[in-house]
Amino acid sequence: MIILFWILLLICGKFLRFKSYFDYSLLFDILFTSIFVGVAEELLFRVWLFEELKLFLSTKKAIFIQSILFSIVHPYDFGESFAVNILMKIGLLLLGIYLNLLRINNYPNIFPSIAFHGGIVGYIFLAKSIFRVQENYPFLIFGNQYDNFINPVSGLIGIFTLFILNIYQIKTLKKSSKVV
Repeated sequence: MIILFWILLLICGKFLRFKSYFDYSLLFDILFTSIFVGVAEELLFRVWLFEELKLFLSTKKAIFIQSILFSIVHPYDFGESFAVNILMKIGLLLLGIYLNLLRINNYPNIFPSIAFHGGIVGYIFLAKSIFRVQENYPFLIFGNQYDNFINPVSGLIGIFTLFILNIYQIKTLKKSSKVV
């Protein structure tokens, strides 16, 4: 729902245009990539790494460190400005925190984290195949672009949204008496 609103803002601002064609051969790639990345990264970061860190650290510290590592392993784009890369890293850090809080709130079920993460990846690949990004869009607000797609977690809208989602997950933890 959030991403649809974000896309509507981009379309209304005339920053996104629909392509005149859709390459249906990409559908398998979109599905495979979103499922594979969602499953692989969630099992690696939110299950294995988080559980290992919890053996030595408090839950809060384990969440924060695994989120920092999640942010670091995603590549730095040397073709972009420092500000764009910092926003991307902040967005990835907040995404890592959110996905871990989502997992804790649904423990032992990891599927909500996998679905959310896979949904973002799937959106990026789908949007890349059906939209054309205009040159003059406000990237600090919406997120950085490379290879004709905009990453929703790298702009101020995405960062603000992830911040709000994190607050909601933290409140859900406290209500359910799960201590972080």
